[in-house]
Amino acid sequence: MPPARRALQYCVQDVIENIQIGESEVEMELDDTDESDEDSDEDVCQQVDKENHPPMDCPADNYVTIEPQTDKHTTPPVRYRWPKKDFIISNTNFSGLDITGDDISLHTPLEYFQKFVSKDMIEALTQNTNEYSLQTHGASVNTTAKEIEKMFGMYLKMGLVQMAGTRMYWETETRHSPVADVMPRNRFQSLLTSLHFVNNMAVSETEKKDKLWKLRPWLDSFREKCLQVIPEEHNSVDEMMIPFKGKFSSIKQYMRGKPNPWGFKVLVRTGISGMVCDFDVYQGNGLPAKSELGLSGDVVMKLVSTLPEGQNNKIYADKYKFPLKSRRWYMYIFWHTIILAVVNAWLLYKRDCKALKMSSKDTMNRRQFQAQLASSLILANTTLQTPKRGQPSSGKGSPATQMVTSGSPLNSQKRPSKRCAHLPLDVRKDQVAHFPVKTGRGRCRHCKKGYTNTQCSKCNVRLCFSEDKNCFLDFHYQ
Repeated sequence: MPPARRALQYCVQDVIENIQIGESEVEMELDDTDESDEDSDEDVCQQVDKENHPPMDCPADNYVTIEPQTDKHTTPPVRYRWPKKDFIISNTNFSGLDITGDDISLHTPLEYFQKFVSKDMIEALTQNTNEYSLQTHGASVNTTAKEIEKMFGMYLKMGLVQMAGTRMYWETETRHSPVADVMPRNRFQSLLTSLHFVNNMAVSETEKKDKLWKLRPWLDSFREKCLQVIPEEHNSVDEMMIPFKGKFSSIKQYMRGKPNPWGFKVLVRTGISGMVCDFDVYQGNGLPAKSELGLSGDVVMKLVSTLPEGQNNKIYADKYKFPLKSRRWYMYIFWHTIILAVVNAWLLYKRDCKALKMSSKDTMNRRQFQAQLASSLILANTTLQTPKRGQPSSGKGSPATQMVTSGSPLNSQKRPSKRCAHLPLDVRKDQVAHFPVKTGRGRCRHCKKGYTNTQCSKCNVRLCFSEDKNCFLDFHYQ
């Protein structure tokens, strides 16, 4: 194989002389009609100016290398020409759907919650939970969709009255009846350890490359529900941290300066009201190749791409505690989606109240909304449980009750009267297990004028039930 031809080196002055004599191997084509050759003419003028200087020794840096001619096509650099025009202001008026129309109606807290956690999602969770318990323990927990809803309601009530540990809600000294009376402690913990979202036997190896494959069906369904909400004009893309300090997680992040620096980072797009419309759980390495926008720009473009086109949405890019603990790290993300569903449902309720021009006095705050939602999840479409035989865990025989004797100053003081809480419509009108029972005489809850000794066994309110007036029927149907 012949040796490669070595490129010749010339001084700048020698190059200019060769060009003038005509012995150069480089061909230069000048076209006066091409406006893009103005830069080349300037280079030639600079070379002629250098020729007028007195000759001097050329250092090594002034040598140029002339490569042999090749047929390889070189792509010319891209040039931008800025025309002289007046700036045209684009139309930025918001053209999205009106969220304050006349066709808006107010729903119950349970109906708002089901916009984000539907019955189909709970049915799929129930089926996968039964299959997982059978595969793991050899026996199915035989749970139902209603029992899963009760567990969600218990979780929300635990958030309203927080204790140091889950078992304290069932212990004698710290027993909390709104939670302990719904389900036995062992059954509640058995469901917690068996919750599952996918059939492990039907997952392929490709799907398992996703670090969130055990939670992916639930996350995708919840994200679809969030995207169905009518977006607001102003949106913001930011980061959210789900607190977690466990060891067995490959996507745990540390962010200095955050209220909860350790946890899972979730990139979210929210409206001006704070409602989460889209989200993406950050999984660390293994992301697609970076584009010219960078990682932050790619995240913003991904979350913005789900907005409707042509509506001129504005984008601005820049504590909740968990009473339950789990060894499975992805369960923290799951329970956070439940909290997000509650917050989104409440914000959607507030938006409808504002559209209907309701006063702030008639609008429920988040605590009241969450309490009614928890009661609806527990009591709606279900019958009352028959009390078990034997001594109750709390009552007259409990140590806490025995401390208050007849001569105690606590007994001599006037006790505050019990205020009847507002009953959720989902429980009031579900037409399940509403039976009239006889009790002490009191004022009717419906007409508020008559006195009666008939009480609803499920709603726990007195209602007129006589030949002249049937408030019991009107209360449960109107």
